[in-house]
Amino acid sequence: MRKYPLLKYSCWKYSLAGMVTVWFLLSLMGCGLFKSKEAKELEKTAESLIMEGMDAYQRKKYEKAGEAFQNLKDRFPYNPYAIVAELKLADSYFLNKEYLLAATAYKEFEKLHPANEIIPYVIFQLGMCYFKLMPAIDRDQSDAFRAAQEFERLVKNYPQSEYVSQAEANLIRAKKNLAAHEFYIGEFYLTQNKYEAALSRFEGILREFPETAHPPKLENYIAICKAKLAQGRPPKLKTP
Repeated sequence: MRKYPLLKYSCWKYSLAGMVTVWFLLSLMGCGLFKSKEAKELEKTAESLIMEGMDAYQRKKYEKAGEAFQNLKDRFPYNPYAIVAELKLADSYFLNKEYLLAATAYKEFEKLHPANEIIPYVIFQLGMCYFKLMPAIDRDQSDAFRAAQEFERLVKNYPQSEYVSQAEANLIRAKKNLAAHEFYIGEFYLTQNKYEAALSRFEGILREFPETAHPPKLENYIAICKAKLAQGRPPKLKTP
């Protein structure tokens, strides 16, 4: 008995079963059951992303919130929710203590929306990013200088802002750091008998930070430097 017809039937039967299986899987994929994470992410709308970001933000999940806000920014740059995402992305970085990223995001927001009513807050937060990065007085004070610049800009350009009083208080602290740093360097020069360099630093404090409380030894150190420098100079010739 020849078996070829049976083999042919068997192949057809299993081919049909395979086709049904493939059709079933494709149907499930169409329903979203087998969609990849990336595909599901692409289907999110601007509204769902802003809600996702704000929900994470309220729960203090700032990294997750930032991801949602960044996703919204990238995919829907012209959506009305995008401006909210831009600001909350910066806030998320700040609250997650990623101050350099936050500063960059605040700068970008101000550049894109210079006339927005929230700009005083943005400038204040930009100052706070640098304020939070201020190191000990024996370190480079670039961040203290930047913080002072931003707080001064806020006070000058938006004197009626609700953030001015805090900006003024922080400005005093930033300038105190800058003055203390100059005093620290001047004191080092003094111990090395480099009186001219020390005097330049000490007098610079009086000139650059007149409103800042000065170290108690400042006036005494200036007097010492001047006396030492005078000792090293040849006496002036008396004119007849």
